[in-house]
Amino acid sequence: MTPEESLQKMNIAASNFYDEAIRTDCHAFIEFTGLIQEYIKICEKNHAQGIDFRKENTHTGIKQMKIQDYQINYLNEKLHCIFQGLIVVEKTKRDS
Repeated sequence: MTPEESLQKMNIAASNFYDEAIRTDCHAFIEFTGLIQEYIKICEKNHAQGIDFRKENTHTGIKQMKIQDYQINYLNEKLHCIFQGLIVVEKTKRDS
């Protein structure tokens, strides 16, 4: 499967999740859709820069994906709504 195909399937999965999350009548649960969609946007931007986002995770030991400050802020906004400030994403220094 190509990265493009993975992104297409990820978007479909996010849409399906949102459709089901709406039915829960739980606003914080619905907010997870925002986290999922932002992750997909981060993957798309990294893919455009030649980074295989599918291999960028803690289990592979491969370098971190690139993420913009505004994306960290958005993720924090969603996490704050879901967990009332108990979980925060912090920007860390990364190796070049």
